[in-house]
Amino acid sequence: MKLVKMAPENLEVANAYLSSGSAAFAANSLGITQDMVLHILEKSEVKEYINSVYLDQGYRNRFRLADLLDEVIENKLQEARDSDVYSSKDLVDIIALAHKISSDHSKEAKSTTNIKQQNVQINSPFGEGNYGALMEKLLGEGTA
Repeated sequence: MKLVKMAPENLEVANAYLSSGSAAFAANSLGITQDMVLHILEKSEVKEYINSVYLDQGYRNRFRLADLLDEVIENKLQEARDSDVYSSKDLVDIIALAHKISSDHSKEAKSTTNIKQQNVQINSPFGEGNYGALMEKLLGEGTA
């Protein structure tokens, strides 16, 4: 699960919401107003935490989902072998679904790990690279 930083009280509200499935029940169990629960649930770090829990639990987990799809495909193949009568369309539809899910997870992973970096280099006439140019600039300005 992805590590999400948030205040402990926000975590308490998020967990109450996850366990009850309702802002009203979460508010009741915590003894606070539903408006307070809804306000906390709207915070970006709380949304991110709830989404990560959903993606890691049950059949939403990509590994568990992949295992389940593999099992469905294997059962469909076994059914085809046993009966000698089957629709290849069913099997192709299941494989296409598995491929789409896999592609979606790949795109999601790439979008969350896409980091931009900008390197700024100062070229020195002495060929010393960034450090030499920086030192020259600092020492030159300091003595002038």
